[in-house]
Amino acid sequence: MYPNKKILALAISSILLTACGGGSGGSATTDTDQPVPTPTPTTAPEPAPTFTDANLDATNASQPALFDLLSNATVTDQSWQIGYQKYSGFMLNGGLSGQGKVSGCIAHQYSSLFDGEGNAVEAEFVKLNQTNTVTDFNTVTADACSEFVSDSLITQIKTSDWLEADYSQGAPVYSAKADNGWIIRSASGDQYARVSVKQVTVAFGPSTTRKAVLSVANWDANAQQFSPAVDSPALDFSNATAYWDLETNALTSADQAWDLSIKVNGRDYPLQVNGGASGSGKAGVGAVMVANVNAVTDPTDNKQVYKYFSDRAEGILSKPGSYGPLEYSVQGQHKMWPTFTTYLIKDESQGDARLFKLQVVSNYGSDGALKSGNLVLRYQELN
Repeated sequence: MYPNKKILALAISSILLTACGGGSGGSATTDTDQPVPTPTPTTAPEPAPTFTDANLDATNASQPALFDLLSNATVTDQSWQIGYQKYSGFMLNGGLSGQGKVSGCIAHQYSSLFDGEGNAVEAEFVKLNQTNTVTDFNTVTADACSEFVSDSLITQIKTSDWLEADYSQGAPVYSAKADNGWIIRSASGDQYARVSVKQVTVAFGPSTTRKAVLSVANWDANAQQFSPAVDSPALDFSNATAYWDLETNALTSADQAWDLSIKVNGRDYPLQVNGGASGSGKAGVGAVMVANVNAVTDPTDNKQVYKYFSDRAEGILSKPGSYGPLEYSVQGQHKMWPTFTTYLIKDESQGDARLFKLQVVSNYGSDGALKSGNLVLRYQELN
C-alpha cells in the first residue's frame, strides 16, 4: 500500500530544506557548502566598582594614623575623618577625638558574628571575606541611619584611680587617693617618669577653684635610675584645661609641648596623655607587670612595663564586639579579624555635610600577607 501523498510531499520538502541549510537541526552550511562560524555568546561587562580601596599604614603603634577620605590620603593635619592607632583603636575627628565635626553610625553589621553574650563566633567569622561582603556594602544607602554619634573619650588614667570624695559633710571634700601613680612616657616618646597626684584642692563658691599638684620622679637614662621625686607647679584647671610638660616640669599650653592635661568634665576630672585620641604625641601610660609603679626600676624594660597605651576613643567605631571594625583573637590567635561592618561617616567640618560609607576589610594588607596595622579601607562618598 502506498503512503498518503500529503505525508510523502512533506517528507521530500523537509529533505530539500535540510540540504539547503534551512533546517533547524544539524550544522548550518552556505550555498558553497562552507561551515558558518557559531556566534560566541556575549556577556554584559561587570560594572566597575563604585568604591575605593585604600591602604592606611598604622604599623607605628606610638602615634595614630589619620586618613582623609576626600583626598584618599594619609594626612598629618586636621583634614582627617578616620584614625587608627594600634592598641588604642579607631577614632573619628570629632567630639573628644579631634577638632573636626565628624560623626558616624552603624549602617550594616553581621549580627551572627557574636553570640548573646558578645563572644565572637569563629564559624561565622570564617565565612566572610573581601569578596562576598561587597554586595552588602553596595546596598547600603545614605538613609541607612537616622542618628550620628561623635566620639567620647576613654582615658588610660581613670579619675577614680586617684581622686577621693568625702560627702559626709554635705558638699564633697576632695583629696588624692593614697598610693596612686603611673609610669608615664612623654609625648616625644623617649622620656619617662613616675608620676602621681600628690594633692588636689577644690574650693566651692561663686567662682570655684580646682588645682592639682603632681609628684614627679624622672627617669635618668644615663644613671639608669629614677631621680628623686619633686612637686610640679599647681595645675589650675578651674576654668580651662591645664597642660603640663614632663620633661621640664612646667605648665604649658595646648599648642606647645605637653604630656599630661587635666580639666573639668561635669563631675569628672579627666587626666589625659598627649597621645592617641587625646593628642598628636607619643605619650602613654605604662602597663606595669611588677607589683606596682614604685617597683619599676627600668621603664624601658618590657618585662617590667609591657607597653605604653595612649588614650582611646569610644564611639561608633568601638562597635560591634570589643574592637569595632576589627575583632581580636577569634580563633585564640594573636590576630585581628575584620567584622566587615559598614559605617556611615558624616563630615560637617567645612559647612556642607559630606557623607561616606566605610568598611575596614583587612588588617594585613590587600592579600593578607603584611604585618599587623596595614589596614585596607573600602569606602564610597554618597553625596
